[in-house]
Amino acid sequence: MNKSEKRYCILPVAGAAIIILIFIIMINYGGKRIIDDVSSFVKNAGTIERKIILNVPMYEDYATSAREAELRRYLLRYHLEAARKYGVKGVQDLADIKDLCKDGSLVSIEASESDNYYFYNVRKNLRFLSPAAATGLRKLTNRFQENLTSRGVNAQVKIAISSAVRPVSYQKKLRGRNPNASVKSSHSFGISFDIFFDDFYVVLPESGSYNWISEEINKKVRRRLGFLMGDALRRQLRSVLMETIIQMQDTGEIYAILERKQHCYHVTVLGH
Repeated sequence: MNKSEKRYCILPVAGAAIIILIFIIMINYGGKRIIDDVSSFVKNAGTIERKIILNVPMYEDYATSAREAELRRYLLRYHLEAARKYGVKGVQDLADIKDLCKDGSLVSIEASESDNYYFYNVRKNLRFLSPAAATGLRKLTNRFQENLTSRGVNAQVKIAISSAVRPVSYQKKLRGRNPNASVKSSHSFGISFDIFFDDFYVVLPESGSYNWISEEINKKVRRRLGFLMGDALRRQLRSVLMETIIQMQDTGEIYAILERKQHCYHVTVLGH
């Protein structure tokens, strides 16, 4: 063991004092109940993890070349045709978004606790879609949840949405940073969104909330562990996501493109 390793093995006096203080607090606030509470929380989280590991195939096993080809059948021109047919008037800038929201052509897709998605680096002023696309988004994420349930996974899992409406002005700036971004995009018509397939959030059961320490577990540990578990299990969860997208494309509800460089699925909702 070298000197740097020894330094980290020595418990500072301040650290010891904090541990003693926490121990006293735990006794005063019902230590056994807190321990039982945390143990139950960890056990429930472990049960969810095992269900996913045992019942959901790894992406590398599920994503055959035929399945990946299904997500390359409808490339950009199909999405632009759908945009002209089903989308709103092309959104040029942020001012257009405000006007289109006023007449109901665009609606907010801000996520609630019950929604099966969250936003991954999407600015608040771009969290809008056409009403039909917003419905399609929720239908896709609900179908994803149903496919998980059918495999014996009874926890809510949220999908990461990495893009929604994009004004033409925003698309031009994006192309300046990312040469792979298209000059024309169905995002500018409010009917397309991107799903980042490397990130998921597993909603873990709440602990018993006996006292303020348990509340901290709920607010901080539970949320953080949910993201960590989603990250650790993304190869399984991505299989169910692919399954869901192919199902909805087969029924004519969406077009989808698997974008490997951007690690996302570009999804366009069809119909009014």
